[in-house]
Amino acid sequence: MDTERDAALLLVAMHQENEADPAGFVAVDRLPGWAEKGLRRLRVLTGHLREAGLAESLGITGGMVWRTTPTGVARAERLLRDRDRPIVRYDAAVNGLVTAAVDEFPHHRLELREFALSPHARVLDTVLSPAEIATAVAFLEKEDLVTVERADATPTAIALTSRGRECGWTDTTDVRAYVMGRRPGGLHQNWNVTVHGGAPQIGHDNVQHRHPHGLDPGPVLRFAGTLREKVAGGSVTVPEDARHRVARDVDALEREAGRAEPRPDRVRELLVGLREALATPDTRTALDEIARLLPAPVPPPRTHTTTPARTT
Repeated sequence: MDTERDAALLLVAMHQENEADPAGFVAVDRLPGWAEKGLRRLRVLTGHLREAGLAESLGITGGMVWRTTPTGVARAERLLRDRDRPIVRYDAAVNGLVTAAVDEFPHHRLELREFALSPHARVLDTVLSPAEIATAVAFLEKEDLVTVERADATPTAIALTSRGRECGWTDTTDVRAYVMGRRPGGLHQNWNVTVHGGAPQIGHDNVQHRHPHGLDPGPVLRFAGTLREKVAGGSVTVPEDARHRVARDVDALEREAGRAEPRPDRVRELLVGLREALATPDTRTALDEIARLLPAPVPPPRTHTTTPARTT
């Protein structure tokens, strides 16, 4: 059983049921397809959502009547939005292939037909297409993470190389981070369902490995996503006159950090702008995280000067 994944799916189902009235209560055991999981399993999932601050119970006997909190609404909206984002689906494919291959111990050989039918090939409530899987396989092969078996030029199976095993033998699998030189470490809550590398975080426990000029795009992307959620959920209050600016800069920050070669100066500019907009007493944590993420200024190009010859 995958409690994290099932809890996320239940959260989305609750949100969709009450989309017209997000504050309304819903009987989770009457949602289509959920009664068959049984009351014991539903109690585990709703309890998980409650502990994460995403849902709350009406408190009646039986405990099957729940509603999403404002934070839960924001999380459900993000899950649904991310479900169709190409970069999220791409990460789901490459990370899922490596994770599934690691599970095929000791040879780490994975039949792609079996992968397509597995939970690893799902993005929330959708299934990765053959084209999406093929694109991910091509990337893994190019990066020497897998060898590929083919029939009539069509990939049929993969096997992890020694490099692929190193990438996958971690607490979390984040293939793009590995390729860019970062090594994930520690267990991260995976509320995104689609991203095996862990959920966005704002806090002092984030570990960063800086790239040249101090830029590590992974934490920047996670910070931007979490800040959007917290602002939408009300746990970070933004002055009314700065709300539009924050939304605009968060979107721009995600776009820039998601580029193949992010520009450190542009990331710095956006982070500084967010720092100015968030300068209120209840945003201390976000401001601390911005200070940690700010890339070092790019040094100007060195110029060579010559010293005039001394004359006598």
